[in-house]
Amino acid sequence: MSRVASGYLSCSTDVTQRKTLPQLLGTRLQRQRQRCPSEPQLKETVVQFMRHHQNLGDLLLEINGSMSKCLSHCGKVNPEHQIASSPGKGTFIASVLQEQALQMDLPVGFLAARASMEKIQQIMQQGTMPQRAVILDSGQRRMFACLLQSMQELLSSNILSRLQFIEEIWKAKELPTLEIVWRLHKESIVSLEELVSSNPDVSAVVCWLFNDLLCLGTEDADQHEDVQRQILLDLVIVLVRNAFQKVNIVESDPKVQHLTQICFTVLGKMIPYLLDTVWNEGEKEHSAEQKTTIFWLDMFDVTLFHGAISLDSLKQFFYHTLTQILTYNPVLEASDAIRRQGEWCFAKSKPLLVTLYRKLFVLFSAEELITHFQQVLESHEVNWQCVLSCVSTLLVCQPESQKYLKELLTKLLINAFENYELESMITAFLLARQAALEGPAVFVSYSEWFKNSFGSASSYHGSSKKSLIFLLKFLTDLVPFETAQYLKVHILYPPYVASKYRVMLLEYISLAKTRLSDFQVSIKELGLYEDLSTANAPLKPQCQAMQDVERAVLIFENSGKIPASVMEASIFRRPYYLTRFLPALLTPRLLPPAQDSRMVFIDSLRKADKIPENLYASYVQACEREKQCLLEDVSMSEELQGPMEPIGVLTTALEELNKVVTEPSDIGVVSAQIAVISGQLKTMIDTDDDCTAMDKPIQLETVVHELTPVESEVRDLLLKSFCQTFITATNFNPPQRQGEWASLFVKMLCGHRKLLSAVLTRVLHLTTHQGSSLADVHILGLAAFTIHLHILQLILLPMNSTGPVAESAGQEGLSFAEYLNQFLICRTGEFSTFCMRFCTAAVAYAISLSPLPSIDIIKLSVPSGFVQKLQYIIPRLIPEARQEQEVIKESMWHNLVDLHLNWRNAALSLFKQRPFKELTKVKEFQLTFHEWLMSELAVQPDKDLLVDLERQDYQHWACYQLYLPSPLSEGGCGGDLETACRIIMNALLDFHKRAKVRYCKESDCSELSSLNRSCYESITCRLQEMVFDLEKVWTKALDKSGHFLLDVFQDRMARLELSNLSKKLEHQIELQIFIRILLVLPPSLLFKTRKDRSRTTLECEAFFHFTNTELRNDCSKEFAIPFGVTLHFFRGLLNACVECEEPDCVVADILSVARTRCPLLLLSATFWWPRLEQVLITQWKRFTDETFPRELQRMVDNQCWANRLLSGKVECSPPDIPWVLGAFLYFTVKRKTGLAILQTTMQKICAENELVSVLCFSLMDLISSLLKPKESSALTVALKICADVILVLEEQNKSWLNIFLVANKDRGPHQILYNIISDMEIKILPVAFYSLIPGLDPKLLSSIIKHSDFLSVAIILYTGMVKLFLDGEDTMLASNQYDLQSSKQPDPLGLITRGHQFLLRAIPVCPAQTCLQSQLQAAWKDIDPELKAALGHHLNICNGDDLYSEPTIL
Repeated sequence: MSRVASGYLSCSTDVTQRKTLPQLLGTRLQRQRQRCPSEPQLKETVVQFMRHHQNLGDLLLEINGSMSKCLSHCGKVNPEHQIASSPGKGTFIASVLQEQALQMDLPVGFLAARASMEKIQQIMQQGTMPQRAVILDSGQRRMFACLLQSMQELLSSNILSRLQFIEEIWKAKELPTLEIVWRLHKESIVSLEELVSSNPDVSAVVCWLFNDLLCLGTEDADQHEDVQRQILLDLVIVLVRNAFQKVNIVESDPKVQHLTQICFTVLGKMIPYLLDTVWNEGEKEHSAEQKTTIFWLDMFDVTLFHGAISLDSLKQFFYHTLTQILTYNPVLEASDAIRRQGEWCFAKSKPLLVTLYRKLFVLFSAEELITHFQQVLESHEVNWQCVLSCVSTLLVCQPESQKYLKELLTKLLINAFENYELESMITAFLLARQAALEGPAVFVSYSEWFKNSFGSASSYHGSSKKSLIFLLKFLTDLVPFETAQYLKVHILYPPYVASKYRVMLLEYISLAKTRLSDFQVSIKELGLYEDLSTANAPLKPQCQAMQDVERAVLIFENSGKIPASVMEASIFRRPYYLTRFLPALLTPRLLPPAQDSRMVFIDSLRKADKIPENLYASYVQACEREKQCLLEDVSMSEELQGPMEPIGVLTTALEELNKVVTEPSDIGVVSAQIAVISGQLKTMIDTDDDCTAMDKPIQLETVVHELTPVESEVRDLLLKSFCQTFITATNFNPPQRQGEWASLFVKMLCGHRKLLSAVLTRVLHLTTHQGSSLADVHILGLAAFTIHLHILQLILLPMNSTGPVAESAGQEGLSFAEYLNQFLICRTGEFSTFCMRFCTAAVAYAISLSPLPSIDIIKLSVPSGFVQKLQYIIPRLIPEARQEQEVIKESMWHNLVDLHLNWRNAALSLFKQRPFKELTKVKEFQLTFHEWLMSELAVQPDKDLLVDLERQDYQHWACYQLYLPSPLSEGGCGGDLETACRIIMNALLDFHKRAKVRYCKESDCSELSSLNRSCYESITCRLQEMVFDLEKVWTKALDKSGHFLLDVFQDRMARLELSNLSKKLEHQIELQIFIRILLVLPPSLLFKTRKDRSRTTLECEAFFHFTNTELRNDCSKEFAIPFGVTLHFFRGLLNACVECEEPDCVVADILSVARTRCPLLLLSATFWWPRLEQVLITQWKRFTDETFPRELQRMVDNQCWANRLLSGKVECSPPDIPWVLGAFLYFTVKRKTGLAILQTTMQKICAENELVSVLCFSLMDLISSLLKPKESSALTVALKICADVILVLEEQNKSWLNIFLVANKDRGPHQILYNIISDMEIKILPVAFYSLIPGLDPKLLSSIIKHSDFLSVAIILYTGMVKLFLDGEDTMLASNQYDLQSSKQPDPLGLITRGHQFLLRAIPVCPAQTCLQSQLQAAWKDIDPELKAALGHHLNICNGDDLYSEPTIL
């Protein structure tokens, strides 16, 4: 035992030396002779002795014996037995400490704290346990009780310092055990809060408390169990009370924050440890961890905390614990939960976990718990096993939770379909299925929930097609993970689907049935009363049918009616009803004398025509035979053995082939077996194949065509056998050493043309429609089958397709692999993954087939499309492939036959292979930039595996790092941004054209929506980025003629022959797409800058040419090109001019050129000016503070002039060319009054050219009404407006007839307007003339005929109209008979007749036209003899100086 103050109090000078016995005896005799000392001296001597030999640690244990005894028996300090020692003893201990402290020059509180801690360390070391224990034994506890009494006395007399004592605790080599800390806390010497908060090292405090708490439940001393429980309870109360305080209290005091952090951390570590132990329940039944767990589970008893912790804090602790349970170790994915949730029902959950759940549920209502579940599911990644087992426990233990769970499911489904959120959908399905596992007494069955949720038109998915696709896509994605019972529910109770979307549902049902077949479960065998929600395996079909019969008879007996389920089965499930239910019901038996319930039930079904008469007759006869056999004691059972069915013979032959392929050296045995198979096929399949049939092309359908049942079975058997045999052979030998069995098999199949077509169609259907659901075995087998077909393409004739996708999929002359490749379009992430797997397997197999690593040999076996597909997919899905990869020489086939096949690693390994790298350098195997763009454009972003940022990174890598620096010879851009932009433009146009042509020709146009969900926008962004990089360089490139973007369109149009209507429509479509692309690019790209000495000018010749040639004929509408194009031009003009020294002059120069070379642009600006003005002004002010360019300001003035003229103010016209002023006037009147006051307004204008321009615009409206009739009154209004304008012109004696003479070179200043209308509209001018002039007022017409040039104009226009009709271009009027009737338009022949009659009446009264005789006769030649004769007669009369008379015929 150490002595705290022994080093300070001992006297080193009074050391007694050892003496001999005589000396001692002599000394004693001398002492006896001395005089006895006095009493004071004796007391002083004793005190000095005690001072020199006092041990403070032992002194602290010298207390009342009764206290020590009490503590040793009860194990704790009992207040009833706290009998203080005499006042002298307490005062003595205090005086000793004070005196020693004074001698040592130390604070007495410090000395008392150190002495106490030293004694605690000694007590801990005296334990009987071989290692550190958190509980004291009886001797330690007795000693510590005495120490506690002394410490209490010292603390009451202010001798012991709490703070000094706490510091000594943390300075000690070994921290006190948990019981010591607890007793100090209970006796109010040092509370746990003070002790914990005094140490700033959070991790050290947490580690100490956590480790001791773990040891607390592992002590083997059963006699201390009550002490351990009390310690744990008190400590947990402290931890919870301080860890879950109110927020305002915690934030106000840093010390409280420190304490809260420590307590919260300890609890946060303890709960996961508890869950670890619960999770391993059953592995170590009597382990120390299990004991600790049981101890801790008792601490969740709410009654223990009564009065010690507030209810709010306790609820927070329980909420926190529940959250930690639900989010504990979330390694299980949703797919794992779908597979295994049947194992997590209440009955199968771990007992300790269920106990913990039930204790946590006590404080909360069902609604609070469900709400908390929802919050955790929305904000955390959860452990699905914990969540689902917790839900099961809640439903079983609190039945009222069913209501709130249904509400939660409703919220999840609403959120899922409103936001198309997959997580909510998965959560709803998992919770519903888990609840259904607990039986109908707890929750509705899954089939009932599914029907209620999705079985009607008002269900969640019934609002839109997108919602339906979301549901079906979700169910489809679940198929690989579903168990059989849920697939049955989805098939038997399918979601409501409108009739027009029925095909999508049938595709899912087909996939689900295929998955059921993998389980060897037939939907036809499903019982009428089978529980589809149970996790148990279903009964055998025969047993289930017998149960169905018994239950149906029981229902019939109780209700007297045929059960509805039986009636439904007789209609909708006839295979099961006829093959299972009725045979079980009509099992022969000895009939009772009186009819029983079963017989009555059979009679009722028979009367309802639900039992075929022949089947009922057979049943009656069998029952009679049963009766006779019973009487004669003769058994009627006979074993009938027949010959093996043909399909069985074929199956046996294919199984034999599976055995012989393991020995590839026996080529003769393999060939013989394949011959046996071929012979059996000939006997089974009726075919007309002969030698000549081999020359016929193989017909493939994009949908599986109808086959006889035998043909379908044989087809599937052949494919299944090939895949199984391939895997068997691969397990024994690599591809190059497997022999010729696969090649012989394919060659044999080529001899059965009809069967080959069926097999190829099936392969096509499997890969394009069911690829994601194919197992690895199927993928490997189908890939090998496709490669052998590709190798044998010399003996295979070109493939044709008669399906609707044939035109877009390919042309004649393709091998099967090339044909199949055109269907492998990576639109979705799911299908991209399948394409990567299939193409990886095919290319790896083809490379492995070659015995020599020669690229010339390998490329004969590898389909080029598959290599290109892998060059696109692998870097897209595997980012590692985008980096420089080391070349691998070893074969990678072993990666594909590994037991745990990892397709990602296999694809990456193939990508690094030397043969694959060499193949990508061969021209026909390269993936060009254009082909990459077409593949990327086909991707649907909403179904892509890459998120937006990942897709953007991938596209940047492909564009800038892969293809931009690559040489042109390798399909790249040669480092030229201009070339890259051209390729992207062509790809965007090709993609749009291909998509529209394909989808519009197909009967099913549902794919049109996928066009809108393509990567068009992201690729357009890449184009914009490149154009921005190129813009400054290109606009200053004066050595280049043309425009690199406009030239793309011109080059494409040069390859089109616009001789037929389809090509013209294609031209219009491409033009619209090109304009859409052009408008998203920088507008200043339309201009080039030129340096003219010290002045910078702009050039826009390429765009002017594009406008005059393309936009004028195909995009102009109502005198103008689209607003977007017009705005784009002017925005580009302002953007470019501000870079010049004199912006105003630059704008004036460009618009001056536009007036003469491209008047359509200026006219479009006039037409759209009310919308353009504010946009351009705002943009100009954003660029500069200078005044608006004068040419644009002139247009502002023109618009104001037109507005004032319309309001009745007559003033001089602005200084601008007449046709521009006329355009502003005409468009303004048309917008504001609908041309009703045009005549009145025109009468205020005196300028001839402005009036004639207005007539031109009104004629254009008339032509538009003739070409595109809208309403029956449109033509009448147009004719009236033209007549009003002509009347004004005649009243003012203006010349206007020459505007119809398009071919005349001297047409006056207004003739430039004919450069703004299309060629078709120019051709229709004669039609407009004869639709207008003959119908004018007779007085007005008489005035017109007086014009000297009237007859020549009328004859030339009539000639043009007749020629238009004779050339077959009768599209000048309405396009169909309905339009002719609705718009009251004359047919073309009637119009010609009307013009003919008009001229016959007008010629005699026209003035002489001697100067035009030769021209008129040349125009009239061989066209109309009658008019020619009339004209000749009139000219002869005029030449004879006959007098002119007024016309009187009109």
